[in-house]
Amino acid sequence: MFRVQRFSEAVGPQRIRYVLRATPLRADGIAREAAFELDTDQVRDKIRRGQAIPTPEETYEQLWQQLRLDL
Repeated sequence: MFRVQRFSEAVGPQRIRYVLRATPLRADGIAREAAFELDTDQVRDKIRRGQAIPTPEETYEQLWQQLRLDL
């Protein structure tokens, strides 16, 4: 069993990092993490051009798919 945490953090003036972390409930397990960094300038460009951008929920869903493969 794992406890799953999700969070985002600024890692620079123009970068956001989305993280999904699975921590084992038992002390003898190994934590796993999936992360994705987003360039905010690219997002702004896509918005100006009317292009689709992933929502945070879609981003976390993709990270969950990655993380499930590691677990």
